[in-house]
Amino acid sequence: MAAQSDRLGLLIRSLRLLPLAVAFLLLACSGVETDVPERWVLSNVHIAGYPTAEGLVRFAELLAEDPKLEGRITIDLQLGGVLGNEKETLEKLRFGAIQMACVSAAPLQEFAPVSGVLALPFLFENGEHLWRVLDSGVGDEIAAGLTEAGFVPLAWYDAGARSFYNRVRPIVRPEDLRGLKIRVQRSEMMRDLVEALGASPVALGFKQVYTSLHTGAIDGAENNLPSYRSERHFEASRFYSLDRHAIVPDVLVVARERWRELSTEEQIALRTAAQASAHLQRELWADYRQKAAETVTEAGCRINEVEDPNAFRQAVQPVYEKHAGRYGDLVDRIRELGGHLSGPPLR
Repeated sequence: MAAQSDRLGLLIRSLRLLPLAVAFLLLACSGVETDVPERWVLSNVHIAGYPTAEGLVRFAELLAEDPKLEGRITIDLQLGGVLGNEKETLEKLRFGAIQMACVSAAPLQEFAPVSGVLALPFLFENGEHLWRVLDSGVGDEIAAGLTEAGFVPLAWYDAGARSFYNRVRPIVRPEDLRGLKIRVQRSEMMRDLVEALGASPVALGFKQVYTSLHTGAIDGAENNLPSYRSERHFEASRFYSLDRHAIVPDVLVVARERWRELSTEEQIALRTAAQASAHLQRELWADYRQKAAETVTEAGCRINEVEDPNAFRQAVQPVYEKHAGRYGDLVDRIRELGGHLSGPPLR
């Protein structure tokens, strides 16, 4: 009986200490968590070595080196579209599944309509014109629209000029596009552009284009020359025609709710690193574009200028009639920032 009484007393004393033990455990766990960097997933569709991917690698490095963050955030960079196409990535960002993404401005218009102005065909004369616009009040308005939609823009990346390529024939005049099945981004404006030129738009994710070209599900696509080369679309689509119908930048964005959780000092650190990475990315872009042209030409592809760029501009006027009105005076303000600029055309 005495032994049983002793065991009962020990049990009671142990139970009395249980709340204190639990409290101590929670406090200890809380202390451990503050020393572990928060993991932020950053998604992009491009492969390692591509200028955009290299810019994002540098962004992650700069954050890791910044003493102001004190290990607050670590970037988990997911390249090659492993988390889905750009629209799927943006959906994940909105619902908190990931924290950051670098995407084309074109699919963003579904969430932030004002960004669609950047995708209007033949609006920008060259890259210099684009950067001047993005650094102006127009760029501030677009950034505000993105933020309102839940995406805080940190930096704009160069994505060159988009042109058509296909496996059937060179595109010299607008009528050369008639009857071709052309892949487009999941964007109403891009579908309308292709239809205005007489082709049939096929909305596909970026990573579906390679297989679709080889199987004949599509005849061609439209993109910049570096992507044409890096994704090896030139293997099944030998004609690249420099109509330069759109100069649409990429943008590095962070989920608004995560952004608001940061201190002002941390926000400055992220934006500073993003701007530095964009500067590097633009430098890499020029070199990569030249090497891409050399690679595809050596592989037997034909790169041609179009006969009359104005003929293409006239053909896509229905796109302006349908879409331009939704942007108020932004189109006129963008055009006013061009005209006097000089510089070689983008590829």
